[in-house]
Amino acid sequence: MAENHGFASDGGIDLRLNKAGNLFLVQCKHWKTQKVDARVVREMYGVMTAERASGVIIITSVLFTQDARIFAKDKPIDLVEGYQLAELIRSAQRPSPRAQHFEEPAPSKMTCQKCGSNLVLRVARRGKTPGRKFWGCSNFPKCTLIQEYAA
Repeated sequence: MAENHGFASDGGIDLRLNKAGNLFLVQCKHWKTQKVDARVVREMYGVMTAERASGVIIITSVLFTQDARIFAKDKPIDLVEGYQLAELIRSAQRPSPRAQHFEEPAPSKMTCQKCGSNLVLRVARRGKTPGRKFWGCSNFPKCTLIQEYAA
């Protein structure tokens, strides 16, 4: 990945992404009220052709016009609207399902002092110490015993 810096004309390219020998060009539009129109999409298509890139990704904080969507259809152009970008960011910030509910057998077969079930190693998702490991009852949510984990 390479970011464009400097004052020379960059053809509207904000990022150049290389994957498996294929070049993808990215342009970002942080507009507050105006929709991104077909003119922007056509320009990036021209830049893509001139650069011999495999595709273009245009990201906006708002929406694309219908004409922009129609022009991009059937071309190697991905249009990412604000709500889609927000969801991509949220999904990247979410811990993986394994990290959300991390369990492994307790090597010492520790048991819950409240109900007698096995304790399992878990990772806090929220609260004051997210990411911190602790022993929790395998009978959760019926039993909410928590015991400190000492590595």
